[in-house]
Amino acid sequence: IFSISALKTEAPEPTLAEMTDRAITLLSKNEKGFFLMVEGSQIDWAAHSNKADQAIRQTLLFDQAVKTALDFAAKDGKTLVLVTADHETGGMAIEEEKKELSFDWTSRDHTGTPVPVFACGPGAIKFTGVMNNTDIPKKIGEILGLKNFPQKAE
Repeated sequence: IFSISALKTEAPEPTLAEMTDRAITLLSKNEKGFFLMVEGSQIDWAAHSNKADQAIRQTLLFDQAVKTALDFAAKDGKTLVLVTADHETGGMAIEEEKKELSFDWTSRDHTGTPVPVFACGPGAIKFTGVMNNTDIPKKIGEILGLKNFPQKAE
């Protein structure tokens, strides 16, 4: 919508938080509710390039979008917000040397490091503990009352 290729995540483009807010504003008009997925994909891109400054910046931009969703959920009272990743990339290690932080990387690819799942709102208790990533859509389907979800496409 805003670019033929990837967004630059700089003005005059809208921020991820602004796009999240607009999506919530439009979708919340539906009396039946809505499902919204917001992706901070450029965190992954920065980690593939082992660029700590960009990874941190993109994470902070994503955090602002999460805050937007959490603010809506707090007012709404019936919204579940999930935050997770499909994988870890780069294996970033943060080290302290002489009271300054430095960053090291173990890879430029995806790693086997588990990713956290954060949940807030109705049904959040279903997303506690260690789980297989394929359990997440099943739990979402269960909360939504969908039977036999997900199913194989015929």
